[in-house]
Amino acid sequence: MTNNPTPQEVTVDTVTLPDPIDQLVPPPRPWWTRLVVGVAIVGTVGVLSALFGLGYLYPRPECCGSGSGSSTLFLTPDGKAVTATTYFYNSSGRKLKILSATADLPGARVINISLVNDNQAYFPPQHLDRLPAIVSGTSGSRVAITFVPRTCDDRRDTWGTLDLDLDVVNGWLPSITRTYTLPDPVARADQLGVFPPTDEPNSPATLPPLAAACALLDGGPD
Repeated sequence: MTNNPTPQEVTVDTVTLPDPIDQLVPPPRPWWTRLVVGVAIVGTVGVLSALFGLGYLYPRPECCGSGSGSSTLFLTPDGKAVTATTYFYNSSGRKLKILSATADLPGARVINISLVNDNQAYFPPQHLDRLPAIVSGTSGSRVAITFVPRTCDDRRDTWGTLDLDLDVVNGWLPSITRTYTLPDPVARADQLGVFPPTDEPNSPATLPPLAAACALLDGGPD
């Protein structure tokens, strides 16, 4: 008689492998950690928004008001060119630096652009600050554009545009420069002051900008 072997119980060790999705999605953090991270993100966004909106990171001369002033024309000291001054108002509370400027004066050739020193109490200004120059916050200043007219034929009511490359004067904070176009033209025929003023019927003060410049130059462009 043959004895059949008794079956032996076989134990197999099973190893639980992690679900691949668990390796992609980290386990939830404690509630206090999530709270701290959320507050930090919201606070950072709020601070950056405030700095940007108040002009600490990006020049915002138009954010809080506006300013305007009449334009003036006067001869340069050598009598060979004419300087027009136009008004720029920094309505933000931050100091702005005018890095450079570009003027488009139809019918004229621009020679130089400078900033009028606000501390000068006389007119026409004898000394102009070269660019780059600083304009204080919530204050106005005049930009001086020296040019030579190419033509005296001028029938424009408004004349010229001015673009300013601006930066914020904020010490250690980084900033973003911008090009700002003045909302008003360089000159308006009905708001033009010519120095020296005269009471003559055909005085430069009664003429449009280019014609007035030619009159200051005794008749026309070179």
